Amino acid sequence: MAGRVILFGGLEERYEAERLLGERHPEVHVESANRSWDLVERACTGSFDVAVVLKGPIWEHQQRIEVVTALRRNDFGGRVVCSGSFLTEKHDALAAGADYCFDPEHHAVEEVATRALFRPRLAADHPYLRHLFHGEWAQVESWAGDPPQPAPSILAVATSCHAADEFYSALAAFSGANPKTHCILVDDSPEGETNVAALSSGVQPHIILADDGLQKVLQVGRRLLRESWLAHVATA
Repeated sequence: MAGRVILFGGLEERYEAERLLGERHPEVHVESANRSWDLVERACTGSFDVAVVLKGPIWEHQQRIEVVTALRRNDFGGRVVCSGSFLTEKHDALAAGADYCFDPEHHAVEEVATRALFRPRLAADHPYLRHLFHGEWAQVESWAGDPPQPAPSILAVATSCHAADEFYSALAAFSGANPKTHCILVDDSPEGETNVAALSSGVQPHIILADDGLQKVLQVGRRLLRESWLAHVATA
């Protein structure tokens, strides 16, 4: 999976991580930094997808946490993953804004870094749903007719795009056959009328737009995208 990764850590840790990434994933562009200000500046201006904070001495723990905080404060748009063996290290990193923490004794840094590049597929039938998720950590695509194959990570469905009741039976069957796909059923029926066939399908989450609003759709979608991303990275 092609992408851009930047590493932060000591010379030995960076050298080893760069070597392993170069050998096993040559398609990934890798750079590194050993100063926090340099990492933040380059990460936030160089279109990097993932920043990896490598394991270091325990006395440098606070510096690594400050790097994560600085990345988020400067609106780094990519994923931040941190290496740490102790529970306190992981807790502090997640609290500072890291997306994922891993134990380098059990997970290879080069595999975590490349898996972190993964962007879940989000297929949405209505243009306003695609626009809503523009800029999110996802591959946003359109679909029409039958649910797409191969099945995406997230399938966003607007009832206004599907007038036939039979579609919702097919959607329920699709959802059951693809348990790793999260379906978001958005009932945007005119004048707030509930689409009975959509409701009866049992597909969840079922969001009634007139009651919950677009922010609810975005909130649920972000949560499901994050769950899909985490499930993928955790298998490294």
